[in-house]
Parts: sequence; structure tokens; C-alpha cells
Amino acid sequence: MGLPLVNQLLAQGYALVRILSALKIKPSTYYNWRHWQPSRQEKRRESLKPYILDVWKTFKFYGYRCIAAYSQQTDGPKVSGYMTLKLMRELGIKSRMQKRYREPKTVGRLIKNPTA
Repeated sequence: MGLPLVNQLLAQGYALVRILSALKIKPSTYYNWRHWQPSRQEKRRESLKPYILDVWKTFKFYGYRCIAAYSQQTDGPKVSGYMTLKLMRELGIKSRMQKRYREPKTVGRLIKNPTA
């Protein structure tokens, strides 16, 4: 949408009504955009991102469940598992899991059934 463009054109001296009609933007859309403020939940999510990133940098092998449990046990902000998962996805971070060692399965010799 061309809402930031509207401010540039206003600075050049064009009338707001003409700009909005030329860009086919309703005045209510422009004023809602101009007076927009983040919600309380959005502010909280943004404040939790550095905390989750810091915990992840400290404990690289922690997944979202461990980070959520860690937040419940410490004095930091309390974060649910689902919120931790969503914020980790937004930040693009994943736990670094090591592949577990599994012993190779032994291949036994096939014995033919003597009764058959």
C-alpha cells in the first residue's frame, strides 16, 4: 500500500484529499494507519523476544519446551510453551539436537526350517 508515500506527497505540498483519491485509499484507512499503536500483547511479544533469544544463546540444546520450563523456574518473565514456540519461529531459531548413537543391528544368519 502507498501509505508512507502519502506522507512524502504531503511534504511536497499536495492536498490530502487529492493524494488519497489518486491512490484510491479511503480516508479512514489513512487515519487508522497514522494513529496506529501496537497492542498490549504485541508489546509483550516484542519484549519477550530478547529474553528467549538470550536463553537460547545460553542453552543451545534447549527446545521450546525446555525454554518455557526454564522461564517458569527463574525470576524472568513467564512464557508458555506455545508462545515460546511461536516466538522461536519468528526469530528463526531452533534447538540443536544431537543425533543419538544407535548400535547397528546385527544381521543373523538365516536358518532354513529343517521340517519344511
